[in-house]
Amino acid sequence: MTVPSRPTRSRTTARTPPAGAAASVSASSARKFARRQWSRRLLRLSPALVLASVVVLAGLAVWAFGFSTLFDARTVVVGGLTPASGLSRAEVLSSAAVPLGRPLARIDLDAVRKRVAALPAVKGASVERSWPHEVRIEATCRTPVAVWRDGSVARVVDAEGVAFRTAEGMRTRFVTIETAARESDPERVAGLRQAGAQVAAALPAELRRRVETVRVRTVDSVTLHLDRGVTVMWGSADDSRSKARVLAALLKQRAKVYDVSVPGFPTTRT
Repeated sequence: MTVPSRPTRSRTTARTPPAGAAASVSASSARKFARRQWSRRLLRLSPALVLASVVVLAGLAVWAFGFSTLFDARTVVVGGLTPASGLSRAEVLSSAAVPLGRPLARIDLDAVRKRVAALPAVKGASVERSWPHEVRIEATCRTPVAVWRDGSVARVVDAEGVAFRTAEGMRTRFVTIETAARESDPERVAGLRQAGAQVAAALPAELRRRVETVRVRTVDSVTLHLDRGVTVMWGSADDSRSKARVLAALLKQRAKVYDVSVPGFPTTRT
């Protein structure tokens, strides 16, 4: 008789990991945990770190540009000067009084501009910084159009009637403006001079060569005296360019007196 065999039961035996492996897992977990903790802290600190960095960089920039000698003013460049203005670079530099050695960012450019613009021969000026060490001055000089006699002194005037230098040493021939003699009111004299200068500025080159004197009795009574004894009744300085064109056409007719005070109805007298 055969005895049946008993079924074999499978058994699972739990194995304990080696001590070294457990320690490795534990250390790895700890590192991961620490990294997560640092990440959370950095996320919380990052806005403050960014702000601190910005403040530090801004402070360094303020110091570098505003208080150090890294970007100080060392040279001044002057442009726009013309021989007719009679203005030299040395005169502009003296009036500008740019404080060399001072940080470029702290130089008052508007104050420099005003000092340069106050020069009689300067009609306008602009001043700018040119990093890292330069101040640039660009002057707009007055253009002479006539000579006005201030007593015994001949002075050059521009189209606005501003007398900005003496005529001494100038080789170019200019129209001479004569105003009412011995005017005691400076404002009236300036108005008469301006009227004469506006007329002189409106004359084309060919006609200007023939004009010897522009006499201004009042702002509405301007008379031109040309070569060969020719007289031109000009009237006021208004519409001077139209009057100049009409006169250029009339001069083709022989006459001693030309009247263009009303340019639409000019007349001549022999």
